Amino acid sequence: MLLALFAGNMAMWGQISRTVSFDLNSRHESNYCLGANTNEFTLTIDTKLESIDSLQAYDISIRYNPSKIRIVAALRTGTISSLIPQANFFFKNPEKGFTEIIGYTGLGKNSPNLVGIGALVALRGEWIDSKCPDTTNVKIAFFDPGFEFGIGPRYIEIDSNLTLSNRVLDSVETKITIIGDSNIEDTLSYDQVSKKYGFSRSLFFGKASGNDTVSLLYDVTDSLKVLSIKVDSTNNIIATKNGNALNFTKIQRGFAGFAKVKYDVEIQTTDDTSNHFLNTFTKSATCDCSSTMDSLLSEIQLIRMTKPDTVISSIVESEDVNGLCTDFYDILGRFIESDCPNDELTKAIKRRKALKLGNDYVQYLDSK
Repeated sequence: MLLALFAGNMAMWGQISRTVSFDLNSRHESNYCLGANTNEFTLTIDTKLESIDSLQAYDISIRYNPSKIRIVAALRTGTISSLIPQANFFFKNPEKGFTEIIGYTGLGKNSPNLVGIGALVALRGEWIDSKCPDTTNVKIAFFDPGFEFGIGPRYIEIDSNLTLSNRVLDSVETKITIIGDSNIEDTLSYDQVSKKYGFSRSLFFGKASGNDTVSLLYDVTDSLKVLSIKVDSTNNIIATKNGNALNFTKIQRGFAGFAKVKYDVEIQTTDDTSNHFLNTFTKSATCDCSSTMDSLLSEIQLIRMTKPDTVISSIVESEDVNGLCTDFYDILGRFIESDCPNDELTKAIKRRKALKLGNDYVQYLDSK
């Protein structure tokens, strides 16, 4: 084993417990599902190494499905393993679906330690089949770290399993999200048959989203009519209109995009209570494996106000109230008019209060 090279240098330098973690990850340069001109991917074994960890060598084996992918190279440049001389760095595929990487900085206590945060070493691979989307499992089958000297108990944690995908994995970064109003409650007057509303929709395009076109559409209903659609603002997005659909195209990959859209709608109903929905949703013009499309359903609940009660058609005044004057109010208690003189004589006249609707008087309320 590789560690036998270092067995003579395992003198203890105190009892310091350390845990060193090694995680197998993937890094995509492109999205194969979106028609990228490369089928390549990169695997990395990520870690955080301090000088006190004294890692100077490793022997790593990777196992994978050879019918789906192949690993073609091991990379030192830009990784923690850049400290390893080329003569001490070995990459081989001893059998199908099995890759081995061996590296060491030197022999003996004067050799440098591998120090840094990030990829210990990287592997370059290729997808064999162009099926989209597709996944396969990759794992660390064997890992033998070589430490130059002892610092106490050494604990090694290895996250060895990885599900590799030939597209950019869905995440917050790649998601296309719609936000806006979700619920409105309102009333109609008893004689209303329609009412207008304004809705706003905001679309957020993640940094990793592709440059292909995404359309914003809405569902048509019998009771809800879309009067107009207006793009209020955009950022890193080109917006065009095609009939009832708005088309959005990212200008630049790697930068987030934003668009705000306003809908003016009219709802028609004669029901006492009714629910109406405006459903807006996104749809990709091409197969966009990297984006999750969100829909937004707004519900408008309408309740019709009750028609006012029928009023008494007339009120006959008897002769004994000829000396009175009256202040008139509507059915909501608001002052309308008065037949009382607006002079000093009013002090000698008894005022009274009555409800009035149109030309009809409902009743006298009180006197004062």
